[in-house]
Amino acid sequence: MFLDEDGNCLVEIEKVRFAKSFVYIKFKNIQSRNDTETLRNKYLYIPETELYHLEDDEFYHHQIIGLDVFSEEGLYIGKIIDVETYPENDMFVIMGENKSTHLVPVVKELIKDIDIESQKVTIKVLDGLLD
Repeated sequence: MFLDEDGNCLVEIEKVRFAKSFVYIKFKNIQSRNDTETLRNKYLYIPETELYHLEDDEFYHHQIIGLDVFSEEGLYIGKIIDVETYPENDMFVIMGENKSTHLVPVVKELIKDIDIESQKVTIKVLDGLLD
């Protein structure tokens, strides 16, 4: 695993412990508590080649963020800037050209197509969805 997106800061996991809603990770090359404190709230990165294989209709959030969103009629709506996770379903956070943001539930009734290669998402726009 890496502590930066560029893959320059390699860390190796020695032990993992779960407690309630926390995950505690012991790295082999981090020994002191002071060194550990510098890692608080950092992200861990793994090479894309190490990700679990997903089904055809499943995607990682990092694959979705940055995609352009269009209506079924081909009208440009905006760009996905985040994916929020909720118990019921995920929500795409879309920023429109006028810098307004829209939350669109990730449900089959609304998300008609996700084309990673074309960097394009097609959605069904219902009345009030983008208000």
